[in-house]
Amino acid sequence: MKQRIHQMLSLVFLLALLVCGANNASAQQTLGNIKGQVTDAEGNVLPGASVQIKGTTRGAATSTAGNFELLGVKEGSYTLVVNYMGYKPAEITVQVAGGKTTVKDLKMASNARDLSTVTVSSVLEGQQKALNQQRNADNIKQVVSADVMGRFPDLNVAESMQRLPGVTIGRNSSGEGSTVQLRGTPGNFTNINVNGEQIMGTGENGERNATLDLIPVNVLSSMEVVKTLTPDLDGDAIAGAINMKSPTATSLKTRLAVDAGLGYNHLRGKSNGIGNLSVGKRFLQNAANPNGRLGVILTGSYYRTTNGYDEVNAQVWEKHDFENGKGDVYFPTDMRYLYVENQRTRTGASATIDYNFSPVTSIVANIMYSDRDNELTRYRKRTRMQTKNTTVDDDGEYITTKGRSYNEVKAGTEDNMNINYNLQGETQIGRLKLDAGLFYSNSKFENRANTFNFITGNIPLSIRDVSSDYLMTTGADWRNDASLFTYNTVERDYWNTEGNNFVAKLNGELPYKIGNNAAMFKAGAKVKRMHNRRFKLPNTIVSNYTGDAAAGKLTNFSGLSQVDDHLLDGNMNFGLGVDRDKTINFFNENENLDNGIFTESVSGTRISQDAYYYDAVETVTAGYLMNRIQFNRLMLLGGLRVEKTDVDYKGNIIEQDQNEEWASTTLTQKKNSYTRFLPNIQAKYDITKSSLIRGGLTFGYSRPNFVDLVPGRIISILSEIITDGNPELKPAFSTNLDLMAEKYLSNLGILSAGVFYKKIDKFQYNSVTTLKGNEFDGADKYTDWRYYQILNGNTAKVYGLELNAQANLTFLPGILKGFTVFANYTYSHSDADAQFRTKLRLPGQATHSANASLAYSLKGFTIQGNLNYNGSYIVSLGEDAETDVIRDARTQIDANASYQINKWFTIYVEAQNLTNAPQRDYFGQKSRLYEKQFYSYWGRAGVKFRL
Repeated sequence: MKQRIHQMLSLVFLLALLVCGANNASAQQTLGNIKGQVTDAEGNVLPGASVQIKGTTRGAATSTAGNFELLGVKEGSYTLVVNYMGYKPAEITVQVAGGKTTVKDLKMASNARDLSTVTVSSVLEGQQKALNQQRNADNIKQVVSADVMGRFPDLNVAESMQRLPGVTIGRNSSGEGSTVQLRGTPGNFTNINVNGEQIMGTGENGERNATLDLIPVNVLSSMEVVKTLTPDLDGDAIAGAINMKSPTATSLKTRLAVDAGLGYNHLRGKSNGIGNLSVGKRFLQNAANPNGRLGVILTGSYYRTTNGYDEVNAQVWEKHDFENGKGDVYFPTDMRYLYVENQRTRTGASATIDYNFSPVTSIVANIMYSDRDNELTRYRKRTRMQTKNTTVDDDGEYITTKGRSYNEVKAGTEDNMNINYNLQGETQIGRLKLDAGLFYSNSKFENRANTFNFITGNIPLSIRDVSSDYLMTTGADWRNDASLFTYNTVERDYWNTEGNNFVAKLNGELPYKIGNNAAMFKAGAKVKRMHNRRFKLPNTIVSNYTGDAAAGKLTNFSGLSQVDDHLLDGNMNFGLGVDRDKTINFFNENENLDNGIFTESVSGTRISQDAYYYDAVETVTAGYLMNRIQFNRLMLLGGLRVEKTDVDYKGNIIEQDQNEEWASTTLTQKKNSYTRFLPNIQAKYDITKSSLIRGGLTFGYSRPNFVDLVPGRIISILSEIITDGNPELKPAFSTNLDLMAEKYLSNLGILSAGVFYKKIDKFQYNSVTTLKGNEFDGADKYTDWRYYQILNGNTAKVYGLELNAQANLTFLPGILKGFTVFANYTYSHSDADAQFRTKLRLPGQATHSANASLAYSLKGFTIQGNLNYNGSYIVSLGEDAETDVIRDARTQIDANASYQINKWFTIYVEAQNLTNAPQRDYFGQKSRLYEKQFYSYWGRAGVKFRL
């Protein structure tokens, strides 16, 4: 592995040598180049503009910085034709000399015939940039520019992604969008990238896909959802890739943007505040670089809020025959009620410097940092009714005399951080363009949590309605009677997850002709080393209260007599809470004293620490060949990518004695390697200047989550569950068919329809069985326990339909032309066969998802309403359909408005989740609640300044 990295670094070093000699090398060539930048009349860059040499099939699209290049052009005079939706077509004559680069910048004039008011065009500016980039792409993807992100009241990347077709998001415990899934596939089937390279997930459960609630949208220039991968992109993404792009400086004028706002979170009655800054400029203008040789841009974002959530859950349902004539029924044995208050701080920053050594040689360096801190206090109450000790009376009420109740307080902090370093350079030797890069990403999640638990003895409990969303046991007054509870346990849960990705790559691109048709051959090599690990700190402990029972009574540690009388949207009250500070101080004062008040559970602590550990390293060596041919209206792209993966996984196997005490821990290690060949063919056909059709046959694969691969074992005594890793898991492999038709409207809109099909072999699923005693050495000690392990399924088929419409109703009379409509709908279906089940729906596959937005603009004023619908999908698979955990459908309504005072200042107001839509999971059937969270609504108002 080190040898491969050294080889790649040598190639990158070779590029540095080429940088030094590029001017001399290019001067000896007989061919010339054309480079330039396309902007509007005010100098704003136009990404995605089409630049074509008139009378040929040779052309290029401008980058996010508005730049274009045409390399290896014969000497002579040429006319460039430039097209950009919303602007008048432009032509410019250029003279190409052998061995030289001709620089021609072009300013385009807006076509205001259909967009007759400034207010309308300002709303559409971001949409215009995104559609032009999407129109000229070779593959199927959606582009979201920074301006489009600003149209919605979304503060993080996941929430911006939810507005696009084919995207389903999951929410974190404070209501913000967090995880992203594409086209009805599991989350680990989607790569999360920054500037084209993958960042690592740091979730507690070892997920590969990074959470996106820590990245503010304001530090990005644009985002792409790539749905058909080309051979020059990483192939380990069955669903596709989300690529976040950092901004680069684009203008010789100073570009400054400042946002500031204050807001309110209704659920906890607390304020929030946000501030964003972006400043950029180009320097060192000369004749060869009219837009400057040096560019510098800095961005920053800060957001702080006090939010939280209310929750009720019943995550243990047991099947039992209560001998009342109803046969086997599912009964909720463990019900919990939570009140959580959380102070969240999200910060982000980005810095990019680019320098042009010559018109054909440049280098770009970028650093992007994101951090999300949570400081939370959680009050939780819990009741347990063991099924075997519960009976049902003639009225259908479930009754036990051996119930238990718990009253807890948790104080914790979470710090989730990601930092990316990116260095890229390019140069040219004759017609050959070379580019190389180094990328390093580091992600960390540090959890520091202390939970203090009080418990009752046996108390009478009963429950009548087990089909309610607000499950409630009666009997003893466990909500308010402090005398029932005694100090029980303290859990100090300190754990870290960390992921690193190092990448070195080199690409070469050679333009040529096949007859009169422009073509391009591209090849490249890449190595990346991904390292993900999880561990608990040595000061993680499980400690039991062993002091005097009277001194440990909750009456000595009581807090608020009523934590919240409007819990769960007013459906219940929480009752008595634990005094957080008094409880923590009592433990801290006695923890290290030999006074018999607290006794560490040595066995429980050791099991907790050792079972949590894993260390996974994957080294991927890749190479590809790709060819692109542009005929008159038809573009064909084909190629082959080969990726070889070497893996090294470590984990712990823990043995317990007959008393279920820790006996030993054995470090285990598993090494493996595999190679994947990924052919690829894609086509784009321009029916007219405004209509086209795209299609592709591609192949991809996706690796299992890290925690599923490590050779470890977690034994949960209380729950009687054993969870095993599976180092023999194989990556899923997919054959993908895509077809998309697009119609671009003259007034900056789009109508599109697409279908997709994926045949996925060896998909991963969660197997839940009952131990028979022969599954592994020592399994006989756990007969009849539940056994969890991720296995490979046989074949899954996923297919679907995507519809998208963006229309600006400028054809309406008078003031009605200010309306803009945005809508999309996705239908997806999956059919999967596993070892024990058939006709499965893949986890993450929502049959229906949709977005709708209606905006109106008039004389600087804009108002917009937004609806997001996520259909139901499976969160985790059980033994059968009755034991699947399913996330219910959810509809969220948001609104925002703004008023542009002048060309510099805009005031705005935004509100989210106006209808207080909860997130609800159920166990097999809708009548069996698994978890329900409420967030209420939140919003902000502020001012934006642009220079």
